Amino acid sequence: MEYKHFEGLIAATFTPFYPNGELNLGVIPEYAHRLKEDGVKGIFVCGSSGEGLLMDTEERKAVAEAWMPFADEQFQVIVHVGSTSQKIAKELAAHAASIGAASIGCMGPCCFQPRDAHSLAAFCAEIAAAAPELPFYYYHIPTTSGVHIKMNHFLQVAGKVIPNLAGIKYTNNDMMDMMECMSLENGKYDILHGHDETLLAGMTLGANAAIGTTFNFIAPLFNKMIRAFHQKNTDEALTIQKEVNKIVALMLSTGSPISGGKAIMKMSGIDCGPCRLPISIISSAQEADLQKELEKIGYFEIQNQ
Repeated sequence: MEYKHFEGLIAATFTPFYPNGELNLGVIPEYAHRLKEDGVKGIFVCGSSGEGLLMDTEERKAVAEAWMPFADEQFQVIVHVGSTSQKIAKELAAHAASIGAASIGCMGPCCFQPRDAHSLAAFCAEIAAAAPELPFYYYHIPTTSGVHIKMNHFLQVAGKVIPNLAGIKYTNNDMMDMMECMSLENGKYDILHGHDETLLAGMTLGANAAIGTTFNFIAPLFNKMIRAFHQKNTDEALTIQKEVNKIVALMLSTGSPISGGKAIMKMSGIDCGPCRLPISIISSAQEADLQKELEKIGYFEIQNQ
């Protein structure tokens, strides 16, 4: 089965929590409005940025449901259903289908990782079959999942056993493998670029859509870069990518892209609260330092453009 490919920016959303660690779903309406206003074309819910693996099954369902009232053709919801438990992943996949999600994504199991493409495809096949009407994306993020398998091999195997296989959320820097995935079967599979700091390189190789954490707060800057790229203004596009990377570096300097990203979201007017342990929680002193460094590089002027 072939599916229409995504285009543009898809935000890997943060999950809002109260200071006590409980879900704060009341933030989502304003959050959704901001993303739409910023030109984001969809969201990836309960992934690594969304702390999906740190929530229980009912919490993950509640988060997915809270985003659905804002879904439309121009703002599609992809629900991450991955879990070490295949049974839980299947339950989440069926739930995503029942609430009208556009697609599902699934990371490989972070424990007892499959060591070859056949084992990974077998693990994913049953999960995809729990929502056969939805496009299925494998979430390739080996630094988190520990699943180090070439994705072009996976697609060749999985394409035979997963009828609704749509593509890959490709969060890895193996550009050769990514290119091979894009070329497979005349570009059948939708390969969603997953590293914000190398998006320009990804577009040069043929990526038309990306899923990223920083799209939550600097999507307009990325859209400006995309326009420059399509207008063949490579110098401007590269300058913007370098601006982006300064912000990414500051986000990472906090010790976690998730806690750093949430801190930047708060400074940008959307308070998603703290992270859940074991993700590091940054102190108010760290937050103040981060704000000063962001001011130095002109982030708030960029963000308000």
